[in-house]
Amino acid sequence: MAHDHHDSEQTVNNHGRNPPKGYTDSGSHALPGGLTVATNGLLLKPSETRIDPEKTREWAYQIHDEEGNVVSEFEETHDQLAHLILVRRDLTRFQHLHPTLADDGTWSVEFTLPDPGVYRAFVDIRVDGQPTTLGVDLLSSGPAQYDAHPRPMHETEAMGYEVELTPEKVPPGETISIEFEVRQDGHAAYLESYLGALGHLVALRDGDLAYLHVHPKETDPEDGIIRFAVQFPTAGRYRLFLQAKPAGELITTSFDVYSEER
Repeated sequence: MAHDHHDSEQTVNNHGRNPPKGYTDSGSHALPGGLTVATNGLLLKPSETRIDPEKTREWAYQIHDEEGNVVSEFEETHDQLAHLILVRRDLTRFQHLHPTLADDGTWSVEFTLPDPGVYRAFVDIRVDGQPTTLGVDLLSSGPAQYDAHPRPMHETEAMGYEVELTPEKVPPGETISIEFEVRQDGHAAYLESYLGALGHLVALRDGDLAYLHVHPKETDPEDGIIRFAVQFPTAGRYRLFLQAKPAGELITTSFDVYSEER
């Protein structure tokens, strides 16, 4: 899956080091991210991985390099130094947060896991011009009732807005353009900037929760359309979480799609 960057974000040369496998000069993750706690010479060390449900608490973590040193220098990606995505393993309870970085390299953020179950925490960062997504499971104790998968869908509603996804079929292994059209009462919604662009998309593959974190291509905010370049690495079911800000209202919608051969 490709990691499409906003035009204002330019990839640098990683201080002369050879780029790791799966990384390209365009700043894209050619391979799915978030499957491990360590990759690209970085290691995620969380303060804890067992968290009681329904209780707001502060969670902390550090990023270590290959020598075991705490990394404290990060570069902005999509208007933030880090993005934290939380989602339960049945692809529900989605949260998108922005932790705070202390001088000693410790990140901290408050959140609540609303229900018992196993959650995946994705940490999305950029170090030395290299975008990296690390992932770790968080256990929220108690009897969990997981949601059944909905049928694949391409239209949904949120806060009085209708959102439609096209095309309906997304073949695996091909980079294609997908569009989300946001409307209200049948008319195109005016989209305000959110995290430096007109929208924000997270795609997760059902099963292993392989992760894609993208921002859109340039589009006209008056058209109500957000466009992404996407490559799904394998056939299968994916859940897409779209965030946008029509008329200053932040909305979050989700879509279930199948990637299958033409």
